[in-house]
Amino acid sequence: MKRADRMFGVVVLGGISLTAAGPAAAASARTTDLAGDGLRTVGITWRDRMRQAHLSVGAFALLAGQLAEQGCDPVVLSLVTRASWDAVRHAEICRRYAASLLGEDEVPARLEGSPSLPAHPGATAGDRVLFHVVELCCLGETLGAITLTEMHARATHPMARAAIESLLEGGLDHGRVGWAYLAQRTREHRTRGLAQALPEMLGRMCREALSPSARATDEPGGLEAYGFLARRTGQEVCARALRDVILPGFRELGVDLGPAQAIVRQFR
Repeated sequence: MKRADRMFGVVVLGGISLTAAGPAAAASARTTDLAGDGLRTVGITWRDRMRQAHLSVGAFALLAGQLAEQGCDPVVLSLVTRASWDAVRHAEICRRYAASLLGEDEVPARLEGSPSLPAHPGATAGDRVLFHVVELCCLGETLGAITLTEMHARATHPMARAAIESLLEGGLDHGRVGWAYLAQRTREHRTRGLAQALPEMLGRMCREALSPSARATDEPGGLEAYGFLARRTGQEVCARALRDVILPGFRELGVDLGPAQAIVRQFR
């Protein structure tokens, strides 16, 4: 995908805009047919995405420390370490887009907080780092990249497309590094406990998609052009990602999906 050279009317260098989104950017968003509840819905979604990206900074930093302690291929360690920097950049991109829609006063200039990774009681440190890589990268980041790709295919507004392209730049590698690390552990015959841990990970990843109460919501229509997926569409994307990409990836690497059959059967 071609990298966006401009975003919100300002020059972008290496994916980072050099000045904040200003009045011209906000005017660009507000002079479209996106207004009222729709404007706010998209803006809040991107503000939430900013918070998620901020938490990813800490998550990848924790993961890099675990990988450094346990040892791994230098390329894997390099990509996971870089992912923290990518997440800082992604949070800022999301902030600027959200601010262009909601106004600067409704979007914090900076965030606080760090995530806690699942404890996996009883697992060794070596097993735990594998579980964290699988959940954060093979599951979360793979789904994230597929979701962004779907958003990009539906988006038509230049600001939305530029924001999504900037998130995809580098972000695709975050999922790939997880699969590369899992492949390495598979070759070394060091995937003990993964099959048993997988059902809980899959459940956390797609709780809404698997929920029998999934239903259409009263979200305003016509928002996809501005970088938004309705809840039902997001559920469908999650289901396709599991069925067509994630579960086949585990099978190809010889991961036993037996313990996760209750989930797997729903995506055949």
